[in-house]
Amino acid sequence: MSWRLIDNEESDIYRNLALEESLARTNAGAVDKTNTVRFWKSEPSVVLGRFQCVHEEVNIEFCRNNDISIARRFTGGGTVFHDEGNLNISFCLDQSESCVSRTLRELYWNFIGTLAKGLRSIGIGASYDPNRSCIRINGRKITGTAGWLKQGVSFIHGTLLLSANLETLRRALSPPPNQPVYLRDGRSIRCKESKKDVVTTIAKEFDSPPNEDEIKQAIIDSIATFTGAEIVKDNFTQKEEAMANSLYHTRYKRTKWNLGTLSESKSRK
Repeated sequence: MSWRLIDNEESDIYRNLALEESLARTNAGAVDKTNTVRFWKSEPSVVLGRFQCVHEEVNIEFCRNNDISIARRFTGGGTVFHDEGNLNISFCLDQSESCVSRTLRELYWNFIGTLAKGLRSIGIGASYDPNRSCIRINGRKITGTAGWLKQGVSFIHGTLLLSANLETLRRALSPPPNQPVYLRDGRSIRCKESKKDVVTTIAKEFDSPPNEDEIKQAIIDSIATFTGAEIVKDNFTQKEEAMANSLYHTRYKRTKWNLGTLSESKSRK
């Protein structure tokens, strides 16, 4: 049994998020699903969860003044920060596999927990926190996760803070009062708020941490041990690329999707 590994160099956050959704939706309902692990990185950006409001999560002016893209993914969960010091990891999984759960809680336990085991195997003292579905080092959070379950596919993805700029992260994710209000889906509806936590990076917690390639290999080895699969490097299919291209233009490059519709009401207090 083999699983596909995709480790591409795309850095456009909107293109990357289109590829994420395409990967999940192309496999959902397909007769022959492809179990996939993906490593990816993006330019400096903040990524909102599907059901969040930008003015409640992001310092919009700071992001615009510092060339930090604002994007929205197709999965739920809270807002996260991306830069070159952040490694993103995705799993697109066939629910017919014995190791693949159909509940997010068990998926996180199994696969994010497996990431933590991989980190520990190279001397990084990481532990999985089932209450927040994240990995911690010295009690501080280094991952954020979100997921999607549909038509026989379990899809989860998350961040791993290797050496991200924590000061930029803090400022980008600190919304000031009196920001313009943006309506999600064009109407005033309740937004899901991010759960606040203390974050850190692997680089901050260790004087001589393993490099990125060593971390990736440790993760691959840990996944292979857990699943019993051979992890083989490959690429997106033509069908996945085509759907991603469509989503990129019709959804992810559109202000209405990423920010919402600017409200005529008063600014956020």
